[in-house]
Parts: sequence; structure tokens; C-alpha cells
Amino acid sequence: MADRDAFDLFAGLDSLTAGDLNWYDKLSDDGKKAAAPFVIMRWLAGTSDPAQIVRLNTFVNPYAFSLGQEKALLFKLLAAATTHKLKRYYWLKAPGGTSNKLSLEVTKQYYGWSTREAELQPIEPDDLITMAEELGWDNDQLKKLKAEVEKDDAGRAKKPSSKSAKSG
Repeated sequence: MADRDAFDLFAGLDSLTAGDLNWYDKLSDDGKKAAAPFVIMRWLAGTSDPAQIVRLNTFVNPYAFSLGQEKALLFKLLAAATTHKLKRYYWLKAPGGTSNKLSLEVTKQYYGWSTREAELQPIEPDDLITMAEELGWDNDQLKKLKAEVEKDDAGRAKKPSSKSAKSG
């Protein structure tokens, strides 16, 4: 198990924000195990600097899943995506505060992630269904997952329209 004292989140944010591309390589083995790119990415996105948010969305988000096992490369991308201006970051909370159990379960099983990592990376509903099918989920589970992903971003079921049709 990684020693959490070997990793200082805020010192890491400062180093990455300053553009230190080799920050991750300088960490101890325990520090490398404790450093989570998805957590750092979430913190770096917690800024009012629109240029940094655009860079993160352009340079890091498209590769966050495919490079999940390449931590050193992800941290270099994160450092390159910053605007190199020291700033105060805030944690981005998930919308609504409720999580979708089945969506998380699919993500965790498919990528082998922890709950925390799975919560940080939203995945398109169609991709979740495809992932569950590839994992061999049965029709009942898929039906429940489809109902869950049809909910709005806040995790509440969409309000029925006043002209709802009766299903038979």
C-alpha cells in the first residue's frame, strides 16, 4: 500500500502549475503509487482560468482513459496543459451529489478502477451500455443501466412531459 505521507497534493499542484514536466519522475516509489492523475486533473480543472480549462479538455481529457496506466505521461500532459501561473484551485464537486451505482460499477469493472477514480471520469451513456455488454451483463442488468443513464446530470429522473404517451 502506498504511503500517503510520501505525496503532497498541493506541492504537486504547484509544481505542475509551474510547468515542471518531470515532477512525477522525482517522486519516491510510494509517492508515485499515491499520485492519482484523475484527482490532479480534477483539481487543475478547478480554476477560473478559461485557457487552462480549454487546454485540459484538449490535451488531457481525450487521453485520460487510454493512457490510464501511463502515469508519467499523463502528468507531463497535465503540466503542459497549465498556463504556468500560480493560482488557487478548488475541488470540483460532482453535479447533484448523488452517484449512479450501475454506471460506476460498469466503469470500475471495465477499467479496473476504484470507486473514486470512476466517479471522477464521466462516460457517455452509449459507451456505458457498450461496456456493460462487453462485460457480459444480462438483459435485466442492461435494462436497469439504460434506465439509470437516461437520467439527467443531477441524477434525478427526467420530468415526464405533460403530453406523455401511455406505453403498452
